[in-house]
Amino acid sequence: MSRTFRHTLFGVFLLIIIGGCSTEKNTRLSRTYHNITSKYNIYFNGKESLNAGVERINQSVEDDFTRLLPIFKSSDPGTGRVAQSDMEYAIMKASKLIKVHSITKKPRRRGNRSQAYVRMASKDEYNKWVDDSYILMGKAHFYMKNYLAAIENLNFVVRQFSEEDTKFEAYIWLIRSYTELGRYNEALELIQSVDASVDFPKKYDEEFALAVADFHVRQNEFSEAIPHLRVAIHNTFWRKNKVRLKYILAQLYQETGQDNLAAETFREVAKMNPPYEMAFNARINAAGSFSGEGDVDQLKKELRKMLRDSKNYDFRDQIYFALGNISMKEGSKQAAIDYYIQSAAASSVNIFQRALSCLTLADIYFEEKHYMNAQSYYDSAMVVIDETYPRYESITERYNSLTRLTDNLYTVVREDSLQQIASLSESERNVLVTRWISEARAEEQRQRQLASQEMSDRNFFRMNQSRMGLTRNQQGSGWYFYNPTTVAYGKVEFQQIWGQRKLEDDWRRSNKNSASQFDMEELEALEAGIDSSEIRVENPMEREYYLQDVPLTEEAMAESHQQIRDALFDAGRIFRQDFENYERAIQQYEELLQRYDPNTYQLSSYFELWDLYQKVGDQQRSDYYKNLIVANYPDSKYAKFLVNPNFFIELEARQDSVNNLYQQAFYNFQQGNYPAANDFVQQIKQLEPDTLLLPKISFIETIAEGVGTDFDQFASMLNTHIQSYPESGTVPLAQDVLRLIEDSTLADYQKLVEIGYLNDEIKNEELLPENQSANDEFGGKFSYDDELLHYFVIAFPRSANVDLNRLKFDIANYNIDHYTRMDFDIETENLNPETQLVVVRSLPDKEQSLIYFRSIIRQRDVFQSLGDAHYVNFVASSYNYREVLSDQNYLEYLKYFVKNYSRFITNDFPSDALEDPEELMARVRAEEDELEERGSFVVVKAEETEGLFSRETDVPQNFVIAVDEANFNMRTLVSEFSNYNRTQFGNLNLTIEQRKFGNYQLMVVKSMAGIRAAMAYFGDVVANRALYKNLETRTYRNFIITDQNLEKMMAESGISEYVEFFRDYYISGNFATASPAARQTQASATEEEIPPKPEKPAYDGPFDPKVAEEQFFILMIPKTGVNAAAVQSAIEAHHEQKYPNQGLQVESLEFDAEQLVLKVSGMDSREAGMNYLRGVVQNQQVYQPLMELNYRNFVISPANFHTLMRTKDIGEYLELYKTIYLNR
Repeated sequence: MSRTFRHTLFGVFLLIIIGGCSTEKNTRLSRTYHNITSKYNIYFNGKESLNAGVERINQSVEDDFTRLLPIFKSSDPGTGRVAQSDMEYAIMKASKLIKVHSITKKPRRRGNRSQAYVRMASKDEYNKWVDDSYILMGKAHFYMKNYLAAIENLNFVVRQFSEEDTKFEAYIWLIRSYTELGRYNEALELIQSVDASVDFPKKYDEEFALAVADFHVRQNEFSEAIPHLRVAIHNTFWRKNKVRLKYILAQLYQETGQDNLAAETFREVAKMNPPYEMAFNARINAAGSFSGEGDVDQLKKELRKMLRDSKNYDFRDQIYFALGNISMKEGSKQAAIDYYIQSAAASSVNIFQRALSCLTLADIYFEEKHYMNAQSYYDSAMVVIDETYPRYESITERYNSLTRLTDNLYTVVREDSLQQIASLSESERNVLVTRWISEARAEEQRQRQLASQEMSDRNFFRMNQSRMGLTRNQQGSGWYFYNPTTVAYGKVEFQQIWGQRKLEDDWRRSNKNSASQFDMEELEALEAGIDSSEIRVENPMEREYYLQDVPLTEEAMAESHQQIRDALFDAGRIFRQDFENYERAIQQYEELLQRYDPNTYQLSSYFELWDLYQKVGDQQRSDYYKNLIVANYPDSKYAKFLVNPNFFIELEARQDSVNNLYQQAFYNFQQGNYPAANDFVQQIKQLEPDTLLLPKISFIETIAEGVGTDFDQFASMLNTHIQSYPESGTVPLAQDVLRLIEDSTLADYQKLVEIGYLNDEIKNEELLPENQSANDEFGGKFSYDDELLHYFVIAFPRSANVDLNRLKFDIANYNIDHYTRMDFDIETENLNPETQLVVVRSLPDKEQSLIYFRSIIRQRDVFQSLGDAHYVNFVASSYNYREVLSDQNYLEYLKYFVKNYSRFITNDFPSDALEDPEELMARVRAEEDELEERGSFVVVKAEETEGLFSRETDVPQNFVIAVDEANFNMRTLVSEFSNYNRTQFGNLNLTIEQRKFGNYQLMVVKSMAGIRAAMAYFGDVVANRALYKNLETRTYRNFIITDQNLEKMMAESGISEYVEFFRDYYISGNFATASPAARQTQASATEEEIPPKPEKPAYDGPFDPKVAEEQFFILMIPKTGVNAAAVQSAIEAHHEQKYPNQGLQVESLEFDAEQLVLKVSGMDSREAGMNYLRGVVQNQQVYQPLMELNYRNFVISPANFHTLMRTKDIGEYLELYKTIYLNR
């Protein structure tokens, strides 16, 4: 046989073999070929890339031995991009394997159908490495922090390879993914599922135990983590991993108080030859875990021996810290403090240990009530720790309080010292300053000697350079930090030049106060146009440096005393409120009263001392200050409360009476019934109304009495009113009437009222049409008028059983302290059966209400009676407050508030202090040219659009955006909405058309089946601000409208008229009633009537609204364009996986000529039906084939399903479904 023939024969044979290995054939040969190629080529390379990436991640994370080590280094937030290229390569390889080598074709049917053959033929995949490839992709996504993508791949393995062992590996990585996302409930379900499995492979014991241990550690469940970590250690083969896990186990023993086990385990770690730093920390922690038993002296001896070892020079801080821990356990607190101080001082490399030492010292000093020392050490620690540090929030809060306290205490000490220097004669001051300058020069000389010593150290290093044989020629051609020799040389060279330096800002300079600092400040001041005489002197060699703050003038001395007064009062408040140190608080207030009597804080200090002596049980001293308040300040609210503990409750009741009487007085005044109006005014005056109301009732009284007199007497009465209330908003009205009298043109005052003269002047701005705009994302529901009266509101659950009397008292206490010239009313209101409101009335406008809001929310003592109750606080205009009451819910208003007022609605806010709120308010008032009346004395009816527009609800509805700009390019807006409609509302088949109306351009989204569907769409889109991005700087309106009303609006009225109708009819919910009654709004300056919330009418359609019985799940799909049998099979597979024992049945039925119904039965309640719906819609195998189609899914009772199949009225049922099932 010739060679050519043999080659040809071999080629033909090879082609036959390759052809037989196609993935379109499923033979033993093809399966073997693709399995071998997958395992030893593609999968091997992908897995090696993944392992290389994991190793890269592990090497990039440096362990912080001062904290509990993470079980997985990949948990560090910064590792997502470390190995991105390796992980992407692994994903690419896994994807290629699946694409090229997946075998899904069934094997050829055999006549002899053995059990093994049947089991093999039932598979969906015949390449054994496809499931491993999906897991490989899941792991790679996990390491890149793409947890959702990882979950998707892993879930696919669980669903498609449920008979393979790899599903358990997928479960483990799903547990880790859910743990990283903080979705602990889902992780726990998987843990319980795996624990219950009898066929769990032993080869996954280590991975599963580590995943469960990490799950518990993340939730600080250290006791629960310990047994799982033991299992992991027992099953770990690699010594390096076993050492690290055993170290973590020892730390968990420490966290759970098992000190003996911790010390024993740390010693085991030290004997396992770990890296030096871990071995050192293990020995240190073994000593630190001393429980009081054993040879203490031997432990200390070992630690001191470690101190003398030069290798441990950079670890001295940890050794001192361990010695401190031993001393604390021995009960030698002072010795422990000394060791901790040495630890903090020795920290030059390990900043985390420095933070731990400083925090330990700070906590000790705080418990000992040495607040100045505590603040200093907290300050040092705060430079290092961040939000991830344990107890970070409590540490930060304590640090901020201590900082405020020490600032005040230091102010007292500093100002006392400066005043003492000021009391010296000039010659005595000069002698003192000369001595200080001499001491500064001596210190400077000492610093020069230290610098000289540093230079000697550098010369010593230079002399050793040639001996060490380190020259730059030895560096090689690689990157500097890849060569250990050159790195060592660089370290030596650095120490030659700089000596031993800590890693900190300005490390180059031994004197951080640069001599050029003054010059720079002077240059900056000159550039800013500031007088150079005001620049502070920073050079301690100049005499002015010591004298610049000495109060040598009367004004400076008075300012110094004021700073002491403020500091003593603020320090007392902090001792009382933040630290509950009542004795120190008493000292501060007593010193304040002793040094400065009287002072601006006298009344508040008396009351604080009354309360503090109550708390410490000194009733005699408490009564002493109570008597001082009652005797010296009998008209204050403090005194009235002390005399009558029910004062604030009675005050609220009296205020309610005032409001009711005022409404009656106002109504009679408006009707021209002046005698009756005057009678009500007299009753109000007897109840001592607040100062905001006095000018208004005086004006009514003046007009009511003046109308029946001659012009001269009327003019005199008006002048008296103007002189009594010169800054009131009623003054311009009185002056106008006075001018008419003086000009002899006032014939009949009542006619003036009737023709609307006064109405125009004192209209209720809250009800003007321009303030009823729907031109915003809230559909015009809330007013944007900044000039309306505002209220401060606290909302909390009624179930919290808050002491309302105490809460109102604390608010009143705050108001008296900070707003001495203003009078507020504090009232309670029931928002709904679950929610209580406390309301502070009234603040003049938005700006001043925000000043009040930002200040009071920082006063934690004001809210102490709320305890742990979940509460929110906000301010609202009088109009918007009525909307909140009408809704019986504040959640929608909070969205408006966060957007337009402040994002701080709970006690989570910055701790920086504001200026005094009363000063800020005074400044705001000074900037206003004149005060305007913000209340009203007349009724102004909102304009009615009754009868202009149709109120049909069962006709198609459109969503419209009207942009008030004729030349605006609508293309981007239309494109955004088109894409959004397609992805979010694809089943509605919405279309978009553009129209023009005057200066407006309209984008009309058509058509929604009914008014409820349209309002659901409206609420969805207005909440998505990304859709409105290119409209941010433009004026626009958005609303729902029918075709008929759209044509009527464009032909007969205008957009403003329709928007008002939209607000009254759609936004208010009046479309729920057949014929809503016309609404009449009566306003007053203080309190308006709140219209009752309209009730929804009873459903009277063909479907039964009682749905507590058995339920069906319905999936309605088109007859064409989808494989209905495949969807049904996917649902059945979903049941096998999620509901294997519930007997759920799937049935396919014809709904009409175009649609099929897949009906799932077997749910016994509405809740079960809705839970099933929420679960199945997440199954991509069911819904992936439907992505481009119009389908519907819902839950329905058997009776309603029978009605639906008979009437075919799907739109009617979906309206009921949204109401009953979705609560829309």
